[in-house]
Amino acid sequence: MMANSPLELCMAYADLRSIITLLITAVLAVAIKRRYLSPLSDIPGPFFASITRFWQIRTLLQGDSLNVIYGLHQQHGPFVRIAPNEISVCHRDAPRKLLLTALHKDNWYRAGALPDYRFQTTLSITDPKAKVARSRHLLHGYSTTNLLRSEARIDALFGQLLDWLDRFADTKHPMDLDKFFTFAAADITGEVLFSKPFGFLSSGTDIDDTLARSHGIVGIGTCAGYFPWLNKLVANPFVTWTGVLPFRLIFVTAMNAISERQARWGSEEEKPSTGPSDVLTQWFQAHAQGKITLRDVQAQTTLGVTAGTDAMSTGLQSFVYYTIRHASAWERCREEVRSSQREYGRCKDRVVSFADAQTLPYLQACIKESLRLFGPLGTGLPRVAPEGGTRVGDRVFPEGTTLAIHPYSMMRDKSIWGPDANDFNPDRWLDEKASAELEHYYMPFGLGYAACPGINLAKIELSKMAASIVRDYDIRQVDPHQEWSYEAYFNTLPHSWPVHVTKVANE
Repeated sequence: MMANSPLELCMAYADLRSIITLLITAVLAVAIKRRYLSPLSDIPGPFFASITRFWQIRTLLQGDSLNVIYGLHQQHGPFVRIAPNEISVCHRDAPRKLLLTALHKDNWYRAGALPDYRFQTTLSITDPKAKVARSRHLLHGYSTTNLLRSEARIDALFGQLLDWLDRFADTKHPMDLDKFFTFAAADITGEVLFSKPFGFLSSGTDIDDTLARSHGIVGIGTCAGYFPWLNKLVANPFVTWTGVLPFRLIFVTAMNAISERQARWGSEEEKPSTGPSDVLTQWFQAHAQGKITLRDVQAQTTLGVTAGTDAMSTGLQSFVYYTIRHASAWERCREEVRSSQREYGRCKDRVVSFADAQTLPYLQACIKESLRLFGPLGTGLPRVAPEGGTRVGDRVFPEGTTLAIHPYSMMRDKSIWGPDANDFNPDRWLDEKASAELEHYYMPFGLGYAACPGINLAKIELSKMAASIVRDYDIRQVDPHQEWSYEAYFNTLPHSWPVHVTKVANE
């Protein structure tokens, strides 16, 4: 076989060079079009964000998009371009125009199908009508009335958490409160959903690193949502069938609970009136009536645990973190609880009841204020401008534009919250007229038709635990000057702020 002649080699090289030139030209043409010829080209933001989605991906993977996006709004104003066709919006009109209006969610939400793309959830459905129809039969299980049927079982698990606080108070060893709050959040979510805690609290460990891996996969999924092919690669039926999921303990426990419940219902050993008062019971009732499928139950159960655990842990951590860093607020909460004990005989159980905790206005204000400063949502809430476009303020965004509210930025906007927007000030919620106005911009769990379905469970857990802890314990950071660390993907999750716990005498 003869070697290629010099002429043939030159021609091949010329062809390759032409192909490379064409590719470079095409890339430059797309970049120029996106940067300078887009109807969004006048909106400020990072240069590379206007050209490629990878600026946004890199920012998310760094785990601190909260402060990056907030800083951009401080620099550029209410509209910031964070991707070629995505605008971060921090404007007074935004909640009403984007979240309280039935706009389609961005396709990015499709990554919320768990454990793989076959299992659609209320998070992954982007059509507002379809989402509302699905939620109608699923959200009843999350009603406050239904959840409070499990209050005694919630108290038993919170009792285990208090046992750990007592133990660390006795030994005077530093406590990783972040981990134990996450253990409690996961176990209570399992108990409320399907009457099976996972055992994190009883063991005092993250069994098989399940919770750490679960949060990590949420980070991957947050980025994979921008690439449908990658999402299907990461979350596919093979991964589910083989059971190699990063959150395997959560998935297996949930699916076993569903299988056991299905078997009992099928054999008529369990009836709605005699079975456990958990969310799964409500969902099986809807399934028996043909309103939802078994796959709907499986999907929503998996989502409830994986998303709910981080959200609940962040809420509990946020309350303690901000309140202990303002010692007068912690003492004021305690005095309010003890005054309620003295004057009304309330708040005397080891775990304060939800009903009693609801009567504590300052404590509730501290909960709201801590969630305002640092809530569970780590990314934006992207919506798609409909036919005819969407007007926000004086700007009309064309059809198809993705418009995202970042709750962290919105809840620190000084034009809404005042010059002390970055300060912990629970008293802002005690003025009835002012707080009614601020509620329009308060969104730690989202807002509107796509708000987190577990918001009622969050209110129950936060109220009960906050009242119980401030009444009975003094908590201080090992290093009072240390800022906590956190990772912010779809959910936020703080960590690494060890504390000392001291038990105080109760009245």
